[in-house]
Amino acid sequence: MRLAGIVSQGSGACNEDAAGHISRNGEVIAAWVFDGVTGINDRNYLPAPTDAAWLVDRAGAHLQELAGQDMALPALLERLVARLEEDWKEAAATLDLPDGYDIPAACLVLVKKFDDGWHALRLGDSMLLVEEERVRLIPPPDSDLNALETFLRDEARRRRAHGLSDFKALLREFHPRLMASRRARNTASNHSILVADRSTLNCPEYIPLGQPASVLLCTDGFYRAVDNYSLMDDAGLMSACREAGGVTRVLQRLRTTEASDPDCERYLRFKPADDASAVMLVR
Repeated sequence: MRLAGIVSQGSGACNEDAAGHISRNGEVIAAWVFDGVTGINDRNYLPAPTDAAWLVDRAGAHLQELAGQDMALPALLERLVARLEEDWKEAAATLDLPDGYDIPAACLVLVKKFDDGWHALRLGDSMLLVEEERVRLIPPPDSDLNALETFLRDEARRRRAHGLSDFKALLREFHPRLMASRRARNTASNHSILVADRSTLNCPEYIPLGQPASVLLCTDGFYRAVDNYSLMDDAGLMSACREAGGVTRVLQRLRTTEASDPDCERYLRFKPADDASAVMLVR
């Protein structure tokens, strides 16, 4: 397949998302998007704009070397984690981390071409859409994360109704609940995530895709065009992204919609905007 579009844009001063791909002879052989998990520590500790951005940057650099190599996805993930463990060991040796430190984490969805077709690896809740005879969304598995996000959105709406809109204050207040969820990651019935240790290998998704006509990888911030703002449905999103410059135009519509509703009254969400990334591949 060829690259029809790629975009990654932060919603503020720092982008904790990223998108990348590897091509050979004009054909994409692997592509991915990252969605860094917003930290809930008292401050950032790593040498990067945020701790999540540090993990995304290191993981993206490793994938540029690893994703094009001839290895199955489980082996690729194991190699990636081993490299991140070394990165973390080196970085943490110079840090004075507090008790209960929330380690950096990120969602990842990656697709790679093999002799028998395309296969996907997913950790976390980023979205994967494929077009065969029709457009099909492959949603992430149900997990504790869905209920937590719904709770935070509802709580954020309640507070805004009383004139309170400090997102960081919300995270501080519910720190114990957030930490409990994060400590349960990469365990049975809870969501998977990329972190710099071998717990990442516990429950990743591996998804055979066959020979799709097109594939869209996107973070939840980009998928808001469908599930939160109802700007289009899945088929409409794929159609829009397939066009030249399409992913950029979708992102522009997202930002316009977010800017028109800064108090999150029309579209329920716990922060006005989110980082957004997407990669569109077409046959």
